Parts: sequence; C-alpha cells; structure tokens
Amino acid sequence: MKKIKKDYNNSKIITDILQYNCKKGANNSVLGSILLKEQKSFCAYSEEFIDPISDANDIEHFNPDLKCSDDDSYSNWFKVKNKVNFRKRQKELEFKKNNISFDDILQPCENDFEEKLKYIVGQYRFEESSEVKVKNLIDFLELNIPEKIEQRRNFIIRKRKEIEIFGVSPEDFFSTLIEDDITQISYLRAIQEEFKIDIWNMIPEIE
Repeated sequence: MKKIKKDYNNSKIITDILQYNCKKGANNSVLGSILLKEQKSFCAYSEEFIDPISDANDIEHFNPDLKCSDDDSYSNWFKVKNKVNFRKRQKELEFKKNNISFDDILQPCENDFEEKLKYIVGQYRFEESSEVKVKNLIDFLELNIPEKIEQRRNFIIRKRKEIEIFGVSPEDFFSTLIEDDITQISYLRAIQEEFKIDIWNMIPEIE
C-alpha cells in the first residue's frame, strides 16, 4: 500500500469547500468523482484499478467515528472498492470490541507512511521497535492475509515474465501497459519496490 497523497492546496474539495453530505439518500457523486480522480482511479487500500462504471465503489471514511462530525474532513475520505469497504467494516467491529482506538492506527496520509510500512516480497513489514500503529494498520486492512500476499507475488511474477518475453525495460513495459490497458495494473507499491520505478508518476492525471 502506498501513501495516499492529498493535495491540500489545490484539491477542488478544498477550494470549493465540499463536504460529505450525511443525509439519507444524499448525492455525494461530485465528492466521490474528485477523490477517484486524485487517486488516478486506484482503490486507496487494495491498489486495484476502479472502473467507475463496472466496479461498485464507495467514499470511505478511514476513521468511521469521525463520519458526519465536525472533525470529519478531506484527510479522512478515500475512494475504495465496495468489497474492500465491506471487509473493513467487519474489522472496525473487531477493533472496537478489542478497544483499539483509531488514534492507534497508522493513517494513510502520514508523511513517513512508506518508511514505517515496509514492503518485502509481497508482504508488509514493520520494524520491531516501530509504533504499534503500523501493526494495527496491517491487521485493520488485512494487508497480510495469505491470499493477498499470494496475489501480489503472482502479479509480480507474471509481470517479470512478460517483461522478459518482450525484452524491454520495466519503465517501457509499464508505460505501454498504462497506455494500452491500465486495468491490468494493480499493487502500485509492489511495482514501485520490485521494479524500482516511480509507477505513480508514470500514470497520467485524469482530466
């Protein structure tokens, strides 16, 4: 999982003073569209591509305790796939039962997010001396459940084989994939670490 970048100076959510409308049946599509655009159409948590037409997706409040409160804000809002949001809600209940506060979970926008949350061959790790917040994030978003580790590893293995077959550099391979079929790209952090490329900045901004 990559750090989620929030443009506090230029985001239309900030400049237009947009708020999440909590009324039942309210239309938050404008807010959701901007979030999806800023995330370049990738789910904030799973790093899978979101097709806005075929993929059910939600505006997600990382800390649900803030939802519809005066403290809820842009930094707490993310676009995620519906299936990811559903599983997170189950973990929220578990964390509350165990009295784990959201203040004890690493936030997706923290400046040193990627220094604290390490990626090593499909898994997310943390230093033993690190804050418990990192461990809680891994558990909260189920980043290291076996099927997710296997999916990341298999994705990287496939891409290595394809790069070898085509005989091109990782940069050229992913540039072509972005241009031809960006839906075939997932796991941005894994790509970044495994191929040593800045995949995020290779993906163009959405108009």
